[in-house]
Amino acid sequence: MVPLLLLLIAPIPALSTEKTVRLYFFRSSGCPHCDREKVFLHRLEKKYPHLKINSIDITESRANLELLRRVAKHFNMSLGGVPATVVGGEYIQGWQGEATTGAILEAAVQKALDQEITNPLEGFIPSSPVPVEVAAPAPKTLPGTITVPLWGEVQIRQLSLGFLTILFGALDGFNPCAMWVLVLLLGLLLGMENVHRRWILGTVFIAVSALVYFLIMCAWLNLFLFLGLVLWVRIIIALVALGVGYYNLRDYFTNRAGACKVTGGPRRQRLTDRIHEVTRKQSLWLALGGMILLAFAANVIELLCSAGLPVVYLQILSFNALPVWQYYLYIILYILIFMLDDLLVFFGAMITLQITGLSTRYKRWSNLVGSLIMIAIGILLLVKPEALRFG
Repeated sequence: MVPLLLLLIAPIPALSTEKTVRLYFFRSSGCPHCDREKVFLHRLEKKYPHLKINSIDITESRANLELLRRVAKHFNMSLGGVPATVVGGEYIQGWQGEATTGAILEAAVQKALDQEITNPLEGFIPSSPVPVEVAAPAPKTLPGTITVPLWGEVQIRQLSLGFLTILFGALDGFNPCAMWVLVLLLGLLLGMENVHRRWILGTVFIAVSALVYFLIMCAWLNLFLFLGLVLWVRIIIALVALGVGYYNLRDYFTNRAGACKVTGGPRRQRLTDRIHEVTRKQSLWLALGGMILLAFAANVIELLCSAGLPVVYLQILSFNALPVWQYYLYIILYILIFMLDDLLVFFGAMITLQITGLSTRYKRWSNLVGSLIMIAIGILLLVKPEALRFG
């Protein structure tokens, strides 16, 4: 009788009413940052039983990449690569480590559980959870290396993104095509008696050239941020890098004069006539307008002559999950290094009234180094793309 009474008066255990909170984890195959976050999320899911994780690989289908784009837009964020995590109404991009990004993620999970924000993206994201698999520790492998003439062996994985930016910008800047346009322009400017007009026209040419190249690179970057994570895009860029590297390597041995093939023959004559026409205009405003068009044409020549260097660089840049402002900061650094030779030649000519171009030998060495780097990066893009993610 007593046990029965105790059973009747014993408190009834409260049924758990805590709802399931969903976390959406966008990742890509071969992404080392994604693998690190995946292991952390697995532990987080064990720690919080009411947390369920949807793992979405954006390299598996175009639809998954489009889904990430829509999610980023929903949170008023730019598509800046993976990993990207959505939980409790928060969009968290990138992975810096457990002490930083991990702490932010766990705080967002706790907030979602406390406020019962179960599925903030309900309606356009599938609700069925896909469990996160534990990533096995990756075997330690030697980093991809390249041998650069006059420099030695360089380990790609140990390069900083800043160093790679400087290297690509320098190789892109030192080529005979755009330098020929600048030297011809300076030859005509130095013949002017009006010193102020000379400086104004020359400065406008340099400034507009930098601006146009910056805008072109920004357009390519945004395209790669949208498409660059898709497998077929990476393969195309890799093949471009290999093709351009082979072409430049072949050109190094066959074109010992270092002449520009893009501006040869009729093209060179037409551009020469255009430069003469611009510099002879009496009206300064008309001359400035012509100089802007000339700078645009020179950048088209520059892109043809660079033969893929900026495109491959921007593909590498888009692989790295960075804040948006850092992408543009790297492009600005690239442009500064890219324009360095033009600035040196321009200011040197304006101050000394003598034109000094780059030696053919230096141009050929630059071409050789660039071709070897392009071939190495093309191979890495095909077989080990994670080596091109820094940090």
